[in-house]
Amino acid sequence: MKITEYEKLIYNKYLISSRTNQNKPFKLRKDFSDIDENTLHLLKKLSLFFNKFTHVSVDDFFNAPWAIYPDHNVFDLKFYSTQRALKIYTLYINRRSASRPDTEEQLYDIKKSLQYILKFCISNKIQVSEYIDHKTNNVYTFMLHLREHKVNIYTLFGFNKFESNMNNIDQDHIQFMLGELQQNMSTFRTNYISSTKAKHFIQLGISKIQTIQNKSTKQVENSNK
Repeated sequence: MKITEYEKLIYNKYLISSRTNQNKPFKLRKDFSDIDENTLHLLKKLSLFFNKFTHVSVDDFFNAPWAIYPDHNVFDLKFYSTQRALKIYTLYINRRSASRPDTEEQLYDIKKSLQYILKFCISNKIQVSEYIDHKTNNVYTFMLHLREHKVNIYTLFGFNKFESNMNNIDQDHIQFMLGELQQNMSTFRTNYISSTKAKHFIQLGISKIQTIQNKSTKQVENSNK
């Protein structure tokens, strides 16, 4: 079996996570000519997993066990190919989502969410302001993005119609799709309103990506003249 470039990337992301979380220096592996068959098999298994579940962040997946179990000695590559690793990743994402919005981690996640929303709107030829009303197969698209961890829950509170659209959805359907997110919605709202950084950052961010989109649209129109 031959190792692919993506599998090399996975290995090095695992290496970075493992060494960094143990406060050890690391050097990216460049030569994979002598990689053993067992490691290669695990990398191919992980490659299939990440390609199937594209919403799973490779970096977060490798960092999750260290965040949940900081006193653990080591998590080898074999561990990440187990069902337990996926459960820990889900727990990590849920805990991070529930944390207050003004943390550095949340603000970084909010920034990534805004970038994702902009990219989605441009590729689907809709305005940023229309994102919160966009539907995919009669389901609000933001619901799908929430479930797949592509957008941060706090980011959506920056859209005026987010809460009204949520109120128009059957509660059982929300519970089925979002689970714990739905149960903690009132807490998220309170955290968003009382935030000292995130609320302003989100509102400014939405305005900024709208401006970026408008500039991008004008450039395309001018180039087509």
